[in-house]
Amino acid sequence: MLFRPLIQRAVLAQFTASSVRRFSAAAMATPPQSFVLDRSLFNQSLYDELRNFWFDGLSDQTTSPPFTLMQKWFGVGKTDAERAAFDDECRAKFGAALESVGPKHLALPPFMSYESDIANASTIAAPFVAEVQTARKEDDKKGAETLLSLILLLDQMPRNIHRDPEGLKLLYSFYDRLGFALLQNTLATSPELLKVWRGSVLYGPWLNMPFVHSEHEPSHRYIKEDMEKQKAEIQAASGDEDALNYVDRALKSYDQHREPIEKFGRYPHRNECLGRQNTKEEEKYLETAETFGVKQKSSKKDEL
Repeated sequence: MLFRPLIQRAVLAQFTASSVRRFSAAAMATPPQSFVLDRSLFNQSLYDELRNFWFDGLSDQTTSPPFTLMQKWFGVGKTDAERAAFDDECRAKFGAALESVGPKHLALPPFMSYESDIANASTIAAPFVAEVQTARKEDDKKGAETLLSLILLLDQMPRNIHRDPEGLKLLYSFYDRLGFALLQNTLATSPELLKVWRGSVLYGPWLNMPFVHSEHEPSHRYIKEDMEKQKAEIQAASGDEDALNYVDRALKSYDQHREPIEKFGRYPHRNECLGRQNTKEEEKYLETAETFGVKQKSSKKDEL
């Protein structure tokens, strides 16, 4: 019977060591309201590079993206090797900046609900809110450019850098919270910055993506209504067919993302990596549903 105490001591030692490692990592991380961005990474060069990389230097007044941009954004017509090469490029260019604001360094409060994160958005996104506000001291355009760059970093880059199950869990539970809080705070306190991109159908919709990627139905409803207003504005102002076609494409994507949120209150394709149990209805849904680039063990399907 001596083996039982030995096993118990081994398990206790393993648990203690694991707890110490978790505590040490948490102790090293800084709460957002006290967090200081690394200026060797977070600077004007980074923000310019993010926008230039994502939009290939196109004017913010362009209304129809070239095929090369569609390939970059959505993987249209790309082989798996080409997609992997693009992910590697994202990692090489922006991985260090993203990791520097990851959970090893930035300690977010435990997630309670979207309503709680909305109420505490200014705290959760504090370092990034401060960055935008500093930029807008020059003018609203500079603030809006910095905001867009940060949204691209927090929302889009993790989706290209973290595609494995552990990475996706980090994406959904950490980086998505930062992007969501930054956009919510901007909407509540500085909506004029969003209006800077109002006339840009190519740039503007990317600001909405933290809401698209949330499991918060009111946020999905907001971006749907807002984009429909923009469509009406384009129709009244110029009737630009290229712009209207692109807006329609964005609306279709929003509808595809909103469908599972309205049905289930969450994205079923995320259940696997988040350790959530599928309901029978979700299992049936996933047999044919769009999984937005996230591969399922039970499917050959491959999140934008």
